[in-house]
Amino acid sequence: MSSKDTKKNNCEFNSESKKEFIVQKISNYFNPQFIDINNQKVTKKFPWLKIFGWVAFVIIIVLMITTIKPDFQNWNEFWKQIGFFFRTNQIAEVGASEFTPLETFIRGLEFLWTTISYSILGTIFGILISVPLALLSSKNFIKNKFIYIPFRILMSIVRAVPPVVFAFIFFFLFTPSLAAMFSIMVFVSSLMTKWLYEDLDTYDMNSYQGTIAIGNTKALAFKSSVLPYLMKRIVSYGFYSFEMVIRFAAILSIVGIGTIGQLLSDQYATENNFSHMSIVLWTLVIAMIVIESLNFLIKKYILEYTHKHPKIDDSLPYEKQLEQLKSQKSKMYIFKIFIIILIVSLLVASLTQIEWGIGNEIKISQFKEGIGKLFNPDWSLFQINDWAGTKTSVIPLGVEAFLVAIASSIIGLFFALIFGILASKNITKWFAYPFKLMIIVIRAIPAFTFAALFLILSKDSKLFVGVLSLGIHSIGMLGKLVMESVEKIPKKTFDALNAAGATWFQKIKFVVFKSIMPQALSNFLYRVEINFKSTVVIGAVGASDFGFQISTYSSQTSNWDKLASYLIFTIVILLILEQISDLVRSKLMTGYFFNQDVWFKRLMNKRKLTRSLALSIINNEIFRSDIRYANYMLAKHQFDKLFVYKYNLINNKLPDKQTLIQLRKEYKNYLKAYSNEIIRISKETKQLYKEVYSQTMNNQKTLKNWFKKNQIAKKSANIAIDKYFESYAKKGSYLWT
Repeated sequence: MSSKDTKKNNCEFNSESKKEFIVQKISNYFNPQFIDINNQKVTKKFPWLKIFGWVAFVIIIVLMITTIKPDFQNWNEFWKQIGFFFRTNQIAEVGASEFTPLETFIRGLEFLWTTISYSILGTIFGILISVPLALLSSKNFIKNKFIYIPFRILMSIVRAVPPVVFAFIFFFLFTPSLAAMFSIMVFVSSLMTKWLYEDLDTYDMNSYQGTIAIGNTKALAFKSSVLPYLMKRIVSYGFYSFEMVIRFAAILSIVGIGTIGQLLSDQYATENNFSHMSIVLWTLVIAMIVIESLNFLIKKYILEYTHKHPKIDDSLPYEKQLEQLKSQKSKMYIFKIFIIILIVSLLVASLTQIEWGIGNEIKISQFKEGIGKLFNPDWSLFQINDWAGTKTSVIPLGVEAFLVAIASSIIGLFFALIFGILASKNITKWFAYPFKLMIIVIRAIPAFTFAALFLILSKDSKLFVGVLSLGIHSIGMLGKLVMESVEKIPKKTFDALNAAGATWFQKIKFVVFKSIMPQALSNFLYRVEINFKSTVVIGAVGASDFGFQISTYSSQTSNWDKLASYLIFTIVILLILEQISDLVRSKLMTGYFFNQDVWFKRLMNKRKLTRSLALSIINNEIFRSDIRYANYMLAKHQFDKLFVYKYNLINNKLPDKQTLIQLRKEYKNYLKAYSNEIIRISKETKQLYKEVYSQTMNNQKTLKNWFKKNQIAKKSANIAIDKYFESYAKKGSYLWT
């Protein structure tokens, strides 16, 4: 070969080395980073999840904006209509009747009492039903997954159905007032069951089991150890549910049940009567303030109350000391008696508002016709002929409603963080109260009222109306939860920052946001669920095509087959969303999306250990039966595969022709040895698993429950696999030379 050909050949190899070096350098940028600090193996993965998360977020935002199409065409007309709310001494005309502001206020109180009566009864009965359901759904109390999992699935399905649908169904079976109570009861029981079993799953069972261990019955152990904890959660969640159902009960007017919503969405929903609508809204706001105050008093003086230590003068005679002790006896029992009497009185008074009875023959016959169709969905509604032009197809309308739910929840969370922080007493002190009032006012106004107003603002985009109405309505709930989270931050944390000279914005950035964001994101996902179901509520006033179809089909038993199709889509979407919410909540609370003992995690860990052991053998290194060490070895393996890049780092130059050929040969031999070791280890572990599993099953012939036998056998086989890897960790590298 001539020198010219040799030079050309070398240039080609140099070019090839350079190309391979560039490719491997880029690959190394995305590979996991690893470092050994005093024999502590540290591995840091490339943040693919964070990057894809932000990309997905941007795509969703762009998709929502282009789909929703913000529309402010009637801005001037909207503010003109808002001005009608502040007119005074106007006479409201409803049909042939006329009402003065005072008469409207009295009517508002009457309808409010009816609404509250339904809410009280539905909440109390819903709580009574939720307690046994929560215990049956809690894996802390019911160890058999074939019991608690079906109960969880059932309650998830019930929770996914919009509450208005239950109201329509019960309306055909019972009197209107009884239908209202039952629909609220189902709504509250589904929510309370989930909240309570999630709390029970995190409850420390040691006190309960300890009480049983000393000879007490399970009932007594439950009463003494679990019930006090459970009662606090019931009262706290019960008040929150009660607030929610008052707003839900308001929309029952669309079903044909007389509530305060009848004034808001029907009689006073015209511009000439807006001043009277504002009177009804302020009546609702005052009711919410009273409920909020009562909730605060019960929390402070009953749930979180601690008795003060009595002060006794030891120098006085015994009789005087006893008198001092009696004089300092807590009078809290008087407040407790007052609360009990109040609740019992409201319960008895509410019972008088219920007309106990079933529906007439016509309604019962209509229900019988509809119930058969409810379990025979119209699958043709899932067909998509024209995505943009469809008015009845489930999937396009459902996707639009889901986008509205996400967009409105984002808006709600953004403003809730601002208002919630400013409404926290440990942040703004006395300036917090105006923001507290603002949150209460927003929370008191039903979503369909916002929707009716924003229909004036937007000319062409119903989706934008839905986003605005549900977004502003979400500020009330999310703002309250943010405020409560901020006020739970210990005072000593802020005192320490004050001592260090931190500014107000630094305290918000480094303490408040880091403390509340996990819970705020969890609440955000829950709000998406609520807003998706609330599209039915705003659909009743024409602000959501998806919700309008559900409310329309719900009112006509002849169309319950079509309603079933919409409910199937709703249930599927909300069940998926619930699982995503649980995964995100688990990640925020524990740092992991899934429990470390879940089957696919064990499979992944076994695979990592297998590869780590194979690498330790071919590299003649000490093996550790530890996932963190395995991650380190696999990261190091990814780096070792980049032989050109690694050579350049060590020698500060690219390999020549002969060196490149040698490096490629070594690389192939390395991969072949690595593959052979993986195959050998996998065969050994599979064989060991089969043997231990089979032997354990044979040793349990007297046990008739196959599921339990299988569970024990799998556990034994997994323990054997763990010991297999541990045995290699004890041997040391000298046995592999």
